[in-house]
Amino acid sequence: MIPSFNRQRWILLFGDVVLIGLATQLAPWIRTGRYFNVFDHYTGASVFTLFLYLVMLYIFDMYNMGRGFRYGDTALRTAVAVGTAGIFSAFLFYSLPSWKYGRGILIIQVLLVWGFLTGWRWVYSYIFSITLHKKDVLILGAGRCGTALGNLLEAEFSPYRVVGFLDDDPAKQGKVMGSLMVIGPTDRFKEIASKMGVNTAILAITHDRPSGLIKQVLEARLKGMTILEMPTVYEALTRRVPVEHIYDHWLLFTEGFYLVSKPYMQKVKRLIDFGVSALILLVTLPVTALSALAIRLDTPGPVFFKQERIGKDGLVFVLWKFRSMRQDSEKNGPKWAEKNDPRVTRVGKWLRRLRIDEIPQLYNVFRGEMSLIGPRPERPEFVQDLEKQIPYYGIRHSVRPGITGWAQVNYRYGASVEDALRKLEYDLYYIKNMSLFLDFRIILKTIGVVLFGQGAR
Repeated sequence: MIPSFNRQRWILLFGDVVLIGLATQLAPWIRTGRYFNVFDHYTGASVFTLFLYLVMLYIFDMYNMGRGFRYGDTALRTAVAVGTAGIFSAFLFYSLPSWKYGRGILIIQVLLVWGFLTGWRWVYSYIFSITLHKKDVLILGAGRCGTALGNLLEAEFSPYRVVGFLDDDPAKQGKVMGSLMVIGPTDRFKEIASKMGVNTAILAITHDRPSGLIKQVLEARLKGMTILEMPTVYEALTRRVPVEHIYDHWLLFTEGFYLVSKPYMQKVKRLIDFGVSALILLVTLPVTALSALAIRLDTPGPVFFKQERIGKDGLVFVLWKFRSMRQDSEKNGPKWAEKNDPRVTRVGKWLRRLRIDEIPQLYNVFRGEMSLIGPRPERPEFVQDLEKQIPYYGIRHSVRPGITGWAQVNYRYGASVEDALRKLEYDLYYIKNMSLFLDFRIILKTIGVVLFGQGAR
């Protein structure tokens, strides 16, 4: 089994629950001077706020172990998450007076929770950087694949400690590749592993593997050594599939891609898409009307922007959005959106920042051309080029495209072939691990992305 960040997350979550509970217990005592069991007197309010704090921490990316917990960023994000939870709690207590704390208790609770959780993350980061037990590992191959893996495993919360590379290139012997040294050739694999007491190796040669190396790896595995493949380790630690370092056999035999082949799950997902899109279209009618009026008054041209996109199974459909650019924005042909794109109108800038320009796509979801969650649909002109330049790009068309997705909540706005490659890594992870639970996680993270304005152009 491949270690991941899950154990660290559970420890972090457990600490959060304990500290939120402690803050909830202390707040009324500080406010009134009397000690009593707050969970008995205010059961509904206590349980609700505990749950809400945890949800907001997740939305604002405070369980992302890869981010790390830098002092300023941690204090700010925790403050925003806790403050948002406090505002929602105040609204709920106003609606359900039987649940509410007094205002003084709620304010004290919010301040205590912010202080406790910020301090806990600082302490947690320090303790784990010292005490985290890492498994020693050898990387077989010091090429692009191996060095990419080595850089990943050098991260603070990585569950591995890389002893070194093994590679057959004479020019690399004794050299530092990235931040790790090549300590020998692959034909000394078993000897070096035994000498250094290493029981785990990661095969980072994904193409043209020497037959002699494969024989050694097989013998080592039969003697109890753990042998892992680079794409599998990379996926487990980053929640991405390393597109440049996979091959047909890995895709064919790797676990996953279950829901793509299960019609009943696709029907459940379609039913959710239909119901939710219809409801949101109805609820957002006032926003739609105001946006349409603002677009009409701002610049000449149509309110809606319609554009061909590639959908499931490579079929072309017409995507709807609010127009956020000048009407002549593509008079010289299709082009990627840029940062501070001069083609964006004054109203369009705000529509994009608040993601309001995406609302009409719910019509595409309602019709079944898109899903709420999935890879973003791309334009046919770009798809033709991307399929030539990026391996396995066509796999993203095996599911319905989405308004938001795993790539959108984890990566910045894509505006180049390099960005398209990185986003495909997230898209393949989503397709490989599709589930309603993962969809729910994406929805929560989307809220945080929208509130922080990440990715909008």
